[in-house]
Parts: sequence; structure tokens; C-alpha cells
Amino acid sequence: MSKAWQVKNLVVDAPVDVNARAILRVRIGEYYSYEPIVSDPLATTELHDLRISAKRLRYTLELFAGVFGDEGKRQINRVKTIQEALGNLHDLDVRIELTSDELVELAREELETLNRALASSHPSTYRALTTAILRPPPDAPQSGLYGLLTRDHADRQAAYREFKSLWDRFALEGMRDDLARLSSTRNPFL
Repeated sequence: MSKAWQVKNLVVDAPVDVNARAILRVRIGEYYSYEPIVSDPLATTELHDLRISAKRLRYTLELFAGVFGDEGKRQINRVKTIQEALGNLHDLDVRIELTSDELVELAREELETLNRALASSHPSTYRALTTAILRPPPDAPQSGLYGLLTRDHADRQAAYREFKSLWDRFALEGMRDDLARLSSTRNPFL
């Protein structure tokens, strides 16, 4: 999991809004530091880290909702939408990984079974034993798992397209500038 960027130079005696904006600036920077990977649908770890960063940004906006007002609420909704889209993507990444791991385990078990059978069988049966492994019955678990894996990959591509579309739409709407305006203020204590 990505480590949160440290917020430095907070001033204990400063008004809440001054420190809230300083924290928000760090969370915005952290969030947008992932922008270079947004166009890479295979950057699963980084996309998950972006989701975690979006949570931090959202929670900062929510924690200081009184400071950021209605514009802050609008940004919360945007960030929440991105976070949820990335959450859907991550759920599929996890399911794909679990299904793949199960298929690997089944293949390992099949190989062990085949090796035991070959080791204790007459060479005349080798072809039949190998063929049985290569053509499992239709009710073999692998059949369903391959179908699930195929569906999850298709769903993941759709989820990535949805996320990317939201990211692009919010970029065109000026989300980054809107967030920057929320975080801008002069700090008389620095």
C-alpha cells in the first residue's frame, strides 16, 4: 500500500482553515502524483495506490467540510466517484488473481497426479493418461474457472474504461484547478 505523503510545516497556533488548506495541498499533490499511470490499464498496484490516495484526499475534504463549503462537497463527490471506480477495478484485480492462483494450484495437482500415474503405469498407457489430463471432463473445475477468468478480464477492461472516462471528464471540467483553488491561501504564520 502506498505510504501517505507527510504533511510538514503545520502551525499549531494557526487557524484551522490555514492548516486544513496546507493538508489539502499535500493530499492533492499525492493524488495527482499518480496521473502518469492513469493511462496504463495494467498498472494494477499503482491504480490501487491511487485509490488509497483518493481516500486520503476525500477524507481530508470531509474532515474539513466546514472550511471548504459547497465547493468542497462537490470535490468530495468527484473524488468519491473516482475512488469507487478504482474500487471496482481493484475488486476485479483481486478476483482475477485469486482465480489465477486456483488454476495454478489445480494444474500443480494435475501434474502431481500425472507424474504418479506415469511412474506406476506401463508405457503403453502413457498416451491415454496424458490425453485424459489434456482433455478434462466438462465438469472439471478448470472449465468454470477459465470462464470466470475470461468474464472477469472483460469486466475489468470495462471497469478500467469507466474509471479512465471519469478521470478524463473531471480533468476537462477542471477538477485539479478547482482543488487547487480550495487549497490556496496565504499563511500568515509561515
